[in-house]
Amino acid sequence: MLVVAVPCAVLAACAYGAATAVEHRAAHADPAGHGLRRVLRLARDRRWLAGLSLDVVAVAFHVTALATGPVVLVQPCLVLALPVSLIVAWRLGGHPPTAAQLRACAWIIAGLAAFFVVIGDPGDADPLGAGHVLAAGIAVAALAAAALTAAAGRRPRTTATVYGLVAGVCAALAAVLLDAVGAAWHEQAARALLHPDVLIAVAVLVPAAIAGVALLQVAFEHDGIGVGYPADLTANPVTAVALGAVLLHEDIPHSMQDLALFILCLAVIVAGAFRLTRGA
Repeated sequence: MLVVAVPCAVLAACAYGAATAVEHRAAHADPAGHGLRRVLRLARDRRWLAGLSLDVVAVAFHVTALATGPVVLVQPCLVLALPVSLIVAWRLGGHPPTAAQLRACAWIIAGLAAFFVVIGDPGDADPLGAGHVLAAGIAVAALAAAALTAAAGRRPRTTATVYGLVAGVCAALAAVLLDAVGAAWHEQAARALLHPDVLIAVAVLVPAAIAGVALLQVAFEHDGIGVGYPADLTANPVTAVALGAVLLHEDIPHSMQDLALFILCLAVIVAGAFRLTRGA
């Protein structure tokens, strides 16, 4: 049901972007403290709580999108959170967008639109077996551990980039597994909730989603919205498209011409994402 999934994915991106801008503004308005003490202070800040409420709304739209559409279309929409966060941050008292940042927004939207034209309708996802779930979870965990270890002691921007990339991969894995759970539900209805494959998918999905959120917050600690956020929002759709095609058998064009167009669309989106936050 793309007529439901795509609008919900766009609304989720808007809510995520607005939430990020509001939470970031609240956190930097009261920089006192760190760690748990800082979180407790923010928990009493109405602005930060408003941002958290927007996150809840975003999750609701995101889950609805994944329940009604393919992950290879839903996850790329989330990159729209970047332009939204820029506009909301400006309206909250930040600097107005520069001409270069507005061009970057246009690049993101154009790249995303071209991606949708190339990919078409990928069809429904297949249910995922426990073996594939565990293999994907172990592979992502190993990749994350290696990347985070390599980033230890690096410059803040490098560390933020690595944490953002790993956060995006973890979030993408969670989205793919949620799509697989939705596919099992469509085939088996309530009986799917007791199937071992679904239970294992949920057992991997939950820590992957939590890791994605936590690692992105660490990236923010190192470089604000800086490079961590665009790294997260570009690694997420790339990983989701790859896993959605390989694991869920969502049908995407794979001729040499199509692959070249995919790479071009991705390059435009990535360039726009990182240019957008440059100097933000």
